[in-house]
Amino acid sequence: MNIYGWIGLGGIIFFTLIPLLDKKHRTREEVQKAIVTVAIIVGIIIAVLVFNINFLIAFLLGILAMILTERKTYTKKRLTICGVIILITGIAAYALLRDNPNYIIQHLKENPESSSFYFAENGEPLITYQSTVIRPLASTVKILIAVEYAMQVDEDKLQKDRKISLNELNRYYFKNTDGGGHEAWLEALKQDGGIQNNEVTLHEVAKGMITYSSNANTDYLINLLGVDAINQRKKELGLTQHEDVYPIGSALLIPDFIQKDGMSEKELIKALQNLSMEEYRKLAQSISLQIKAGEINVSEEKFDASPAVQRVWSDRLVGASASDYGKLLALISNDELPPIAAETIRDVMEWPMQLNEENYKKYTHIGSKGGSTLFVLNNAMYVENLKGDQYEMVILLNDLKFHERFLLSNNRNSFERMLLNDADFRDEVREALLN
Repeated sequence: MNIYGWIGLGGIIFFTLIPLLDKKHRTREEVQKAIVTVAIIVGIIIAVLVFNINFLIAFLLGILAMILTERKTYTKKRLTICGVIILITGIAAYALLRDNPNYIIQHLKENPESSSFYFAENGEPLITYQSTVIRPLASTVKILIAVEYAMQVDEDKLQKDRKISLNELNRYYFKNTDGGGHEAWLEALKQDGGIQNNEVTLHEVAKGMITYSSNANTDYLINLLGVDAINQRKKELGLTQHEDVYPIGSALLIPDFIQKDGMSEKELIKALQNLSMEEYRKLAQSISLQIKAGEINVSEEKFDASPAVQRVWSDRLVGASASDYGKLLALISNDELPPIAAETIRDVMEWPMQLNEENYKKYTHIGSKGGSTLFVLNNAMYVENLKGDQYEMVILLNDLKFHERFLLSNNRNSFERMLLNDADFRDEVREALLN
């Protein structure tokens, strides 16, 4: 459930309870209504967080429950109105929430200027749609960082069981900037006993970066591995359509560094856009080093950037092509890295296998990393099935509106699943995008 969901549910509770502050409104009937409404909202939250029910479905069911618990509903006229509302809502919910992998195809076809797709089967690129265009990677760039980590382990520059203090790591934690990933990672480690004496292993830090997409872990690793080493590695790996890496979490603080008293949002955005990419990267790196040294306390910072300011950050995220990430995935999938590096990166990347044991019934390997912002929705994955067939798939989508991002998120899993398991569907996608 995203921040807008929390705000909406909180607003309902607020406007339900606020009238009760006035004694004349505090009747038995009004109090009962308030209790029922709050109970339904709590039920929606439990349904989403505990039972993993889609937020929109839970919310619509909650609205239906509110209607049905209202006494005035049970008149002929109101029942007719409610029936029509339920019917329209049901049709809309079906249209929005049903599995529709063709929506992905249609979006790709209609948005070639902001969409890329790459799909390879057994080493042969089968679908290459706008795949050499450089687009913002968002968290998908963490695959390259994980590869550099694995290579430095192989080269004996780092030890996987090296102990990392959470106090040191949490210096990089900027609350509400990674969808709760860092907190979820820490909670999972606590449950598994992975935290000892307030320390975790370096390998767990790398896994937290990929599995939970912790931005704090990412910026910590970028500083530990070295920006220059990461950028040199991409050259050595032949990633020619890949921009230089810099600390992506620290870049969120750049607006605070350049904003002056009395500066409007429009002026701030212009100042951000006037920074060259070289200046922008250097500033992000400088901020990250100040965080590392304890000169900046991120816990005292509040993330409240408007969508317009976030758009500048999103557009300036590290970019690369879908083809380059297809190539990077193939290096992992084909075990073309040195032995220790190959073993290490697989353990970091193949969290889907560890998360769902059902995957072992169809696949021997699945490695995946997504990436998203308010405007970006990406995913990169490699798969090997029990027959030994190997696939690499990269989808990079930018310039998304809210409803597009919602529908793409809803249908991406079914699209990817059909691509991996249905040769006819692969041909359908290929033909649609070629035309």
